[in-house]
Amino acid sequence: MRKLLHNNGAQRFLSKPYGLELLFVLDKCKKNGSDNSIDDTFNLILFNKPRKEAFSIFVESLWKQKHLVKSKSKIKANKSILRLSNEMFETLKKFKDS
Repeated sequence: MRKLLHNNGAQRFLSKPYGLELLFVLDKCKKNGSDNSIDDTFNLILFNKPRKEAFSIFVESLWKQKHLVKSKSKIKANKSILRLSNEMFETLKKFKDS
């Protein structure tokens, strides 16, 4: 856990009670190539679920700090896909491998 906490982005994620679960949800979505929007991601969180508005604000702050990436869906043109940044993905991978 300490290795994970040495990363600024991971510290931001873990500042929320649902942050670790959010990291794992986004990791799984990336590996599966899921077409997950912010709302889809919110619905995948099971524990310590925040209010939807608070979650959206948190996601927006993570995106502005470049810990998350938004891209256009290939399935629906008006849908934004939510992904971990490459740095966060690699940080989480190192944490899981240790």
